[in-house]
Amino acid sequence: MAMYKNQPEAVIYIAPGNENPGYKNPGNKNVTAHYRLISERFQDAGIPFFYLPDLLTDKHFARIMDYHHPYLGNDFLQKNLTRTAKNPVLLYASAELDAVRPFELSCSLEDITKEQLSNEIDNILDSIVSQKSEIHYRVQSHAIRFEIIDEPLAIYGDAKAREADRNFHQEAFRLPEKLTQSIEEIAEAGYLRKLIEYLEEIEKKNRKFSRLKITSDYRIYLMDYGLKEVTMSPLPKALYLLFLHHPEGILFKELPRYRTELMNIYRQLSMHENPDKAAESIRRMTDPYDNSVNEKCSLIRAAFLKVIADDLAAQYYITGYRGEPKRILLNRELVIQEQ
Repeated sequence: MAMYKNQPEAVIYIAPGNENPGYKNPGNKNVTAHYRLISERFQDAGIPFFYLPDLLTDKHFARIMDYHHPYLGNDFLQKNLTRTAKNPVLLYASAELDAVRPFELSCSLEDITKEQLSNEIDNILDSIVSQKSEIHYRVQSHAIRFEIIDEPLAIYGDAKAREADRNFHQEAFRLPEKLTQSIEEIAEAGYLRKLIEYLEEIEKKNRKFSRLKITSDYRIYLMDYGLKEVTMSPLPKALYLLFLHHPEGILFKELPRYRTELMNIYRQLSMHENPDKAAESIRRMTDPYDNSVNEKCSLIRAAFLKVIADDLAAQYYITGYRGEPKRILLNRELVIQEQ
């Protein structure tokens, strides 16, 4: 069974002492039988069931955490799911209910009878079903119909004169198929996202945006995300550095004004390229009629999405609304540029 894929809810079994990822369920047959009973009952109810040490030591889980939550330490879940309770805990996490509920069993699995355990699971499932019913009733009672109204293009004047700007969200947000597949493979399940939000709130820990470091040889690193390197070829990197130098943003129709500055940046990145070829590349990239700038914005976005999830990456790549300046949202106090 896939441990993470597209699961909006799950129950995680936390046994006393399993704060150590290497901890295994005691070999006692009684405990093993009860553990199997818990697993089967929840899975029969359509709720995925996981054992915490298996979750923490799974390589795919490590990839998910590194991509979606690189600002958290490797031991974040282990440390924060450690409980002082003497008895096992069944932790229910649901994106649908926007909730995390810990259910502590009345006694240890060594002491509990099968009938007692079955009754406790019944009570847990009843509580979950009751919460779901309440949520569904509220959603249906407050259902609102929305109409999508297309924004009139006329307010932007001549469409041709705004071609790059008009196509920004279509072209600059296009991703290679291989990268899209890779992102889908490490998609974060809803229950896991909810669980981490819950633990972050308990620890009063906010999502952290990494410092962005530009080295003297123009390599780009996310310093607080395990020093991940963001790699780009010279042209998109030159455009990226241009926008990084202008926190106020740049209107695409005004790109020609930045041609000289962009050329100077590009020369520092790629000294060996033919000058005429470089000049033509920069001319196209600063032409509001040309799609070249959107292509480079797409490459910039893809470079960040190769190493971190979009909810974090959106602070780092170039974005903006049609007809308005495009900009990098990242607070420039987080940018470190070596001389």
